[in-house]
Amino acid sequence: MYRRINIEKLQEKLRNLTATYWQPALYYGVLMVLFGLLLWFRLGSLTGGYSAEEAAALQAGSSLSQIFENPLNAPFTLLAYLFSLIFTGEQALLSVRAAATVIGLLTLTAFYWLGRHWHGERTAVLGTVIFGSSAWFLHTARLGTPDVALFLLLVLVAGSVWFKKTDYYAILFAGFILTATLLYVPGMIWPVLFVTLWQAKTILRFAKKHLGFFLFGLFGVLALIAPLLWALWRSPGIARDIAGLPAGFNWTDALERLGEVPYQLFVHGPADPVIWLGRLPVLDVFSMVMLIFGAYLYFRYRHLARSKMVAVSLTISLLLIALGGAVTLSIIIPFVYLLVAAGIGFKIGRAHV
Repeated sequence: MYRRINIEKLQEKLRNLTATYWQPALYYGVLMVLFGLLLWFRLGSLTGGYSAEEAAALQAGSSLSQIFENPLNAPFTLLAYLFSLIFTGEQALLSVRAAATVIGLLTLTAFYWLGRHWHGERTAVLGTVIFGSSAWFLHTARLGTPDVALFLLLVLVAGSVWFKKTDYYAILFAGFILTATLLYVPGMIWPVLFVTLWQAKTILRFAKKHLGFFLFGLFGVLALIAPLLWALWRSPGIARDIAGLPAGFNWTDALERLGEVPYQLFVHGPADPVIWLGRLPVLDVFSMVMLIFGAYLYFRYRHLARSKMVAVSLTISLLLIALGGAVTLSIIIPFVYLLVAAGIGFKIGRAHV
């Protein structure tokens, strides 16, 4: 009798979950299939060859010992290494591009969830379509360089929001893994510190409630970053790279790099044939207009936690770009399109605030 009651409760819970989430699950599944096809379409043959940066990324992930010796950007290089077990010989360089597509799809997942949680289903779907089909996203998520790992800042923000909503051990454990993973990406230590301080009360409350699991997760993080700590011990100079800082600093150059961000977004993209072609800006006219509306919406509701989180994420990102280290424009692109999505929702009257 007891078992039958439990089964009935379980069946009822499953029916409720299905009734609640079948539609977003369907939307998400269609989006992932669509963009999976876009990312993999002629992935190895659309361009005439591979760039020097892709060849360097392939070399960095050529073996586990190589990754251990130089763990910078390990999330990307480890993925590339795993794909290199499949793509060999003449197709070897395809492994780094395949690794980039995985991070791209993960970014779209975070984008869709965050957009749905903050602004509603329709805004999330439209925003994900706009972001996923944008030239910068498709190019970065198909180019086999660690630059795509900068998209993971959006995943960090989505994870921190989810952390406040759930107490499922699997989700929380994934948060520990994400935290450790991001420390390998240049410049990400600052957003990780910000999110940790931002969620300090929630983290402490969770630690008191689930002390054993929290300590297990903490030791897991230490184990995952052990190669990074060992590399720092052997070569303290890489601390600068991990922090996303340059070898030297000049105020004039920093201000110039900061001014290039809106210039590249609205006037003329980067003059680098590896990451951008032609004379067009990064954003099209429609995205520019929606960005203005989205920025207005976030400014209007600047007291909300989400507005503060996006503002601080953009501020940290812009400062890192201005410093001229390894952090590039890619770090802000997901947040720019998040504002674009908010602008779309605002104009169609579907943006939740």
